[in-house]
Amino acid sequence: MRKRPRVHDGAEFLRLVAPQEWCPFCSGRLTICETQDRYVQTLRKLVYLVGKGKKCGEPACGHGALRYRSPEVGRLVLKAHEFGRDVVIWCGDQHIREKVSMPRIHKRLVAEFHVPISERSVGNQVEDYLALCECVAGDTGRLRERLRRQGGIVLCVDGVHFDEGSPVLYVQRDAISNEVLYAERRLARGKQDLVPMLRRSAELAAEIGVPILGIVSDKERSLVPAIAEVFPEIPHQYCQTHFLSNVVKPLKEDDQELARAAKETVLELRKVQRTIERRFPEVAAGSAVGEAKPGAKADAAEPQPARTEAALAEASLAAALVRAGTTAGVASGRPIMDPPGYKRVQRLQQVRAALGQAAQKRGLRRTAGH
Repeated sequence: MRKRPRVHDGAEFLRLVAPQEWCPFCSGRLTICETQDRYVQTLRKLVYLVGKGKKCGEPACGHGALRYRSPEVGRLVLKAHEFGRDVVIWCGDQHIREKVSMPRIHKRLVAEFHVPISERSVGNQVEDYLALCECVAGDTGRLRERLRRQGGIVLCVDGVHFDEGSPVLYVQRDAISNEVLYAERRLARGKQDLVPMLRRSAELAAEIGVPILGIVSDKERSLVPAIAEVFPEIPHQYCQTHFLSNVVKPLKEDDQELARAAKETVLELRKVQRTIERRFPEVAAGSAVGEAKPGAKADAAEPQPARTEAALAEASLAAALVRAGTTAGVASGRPIMDPPGYKRVQRLQQVRAALGQAAQKRGLRRTAGH
């Protein structure tokens, strides 16, 4: 089993899985087939990115070689890059638009954003920025042949900019192949400014003879009517990641509060665990290989008072519940659909319910005289 490398101190762990569940060609279920991990330095933080790719596992499907990956990986960082797209765009914008020198850009990145980068790497980011602005990957023969083989295009349109005053870099990408078709830097963001940009993808699809199956974008004010004008008959879906991220924003603080409460519960449970292990070493020894059995002998080097079978059974049950509680209190989750704080509290409540049932049975036995 592949082990995940240890995350550096201060790095944020981000796991992105391909959102597709079913093969668009044979309707078979897609399975995870690859894991790609790397560190990505953005303007704000260091991210440990783990991407999970999928493929169709049906032997009869002729498209088993296709790989489906999360589009969010491409939004965060370019292929084979260690600096995020925001770093690339900021460096290029400073050098091209603001006429700032490379040494000055390097100094600001280190002093203001605390980005560990060399001056030579700053030049590489500016070159990547210019390549994105002049990207014509959709005109290459290799990509045209790939789009022709897959039989259709799912067009994703996304605009990236550092702040409201900087030009927007619009990227048009095929979601099936995860290939960039075109990228253009636009200072004007009106509907009529974006229509010619979108028509490039429409013309490309017509030239190679494949349909545009659908379009995905955010709800940018000018982009939505531009898409409606260029692609009036094609289904248009708003980006679910953007929508869900906006939905979860009001819940973020509440979920963090739940996570802090779960952490405090885990700390208290660990105190209880240490107490049980100190008073019942038989239970502590048995937990490594299984539950302690009534009548198990204590360590001969440290004699303990005689234990009744009932006391050992109760101690063993208590230790099991404590272990379940500490595991539940540190459960991981995904912030949008599976918020970690809520998930931990929910599992701790399940452990509490099990504890209540155990206490109730114990009380009933005592009442019955057992």
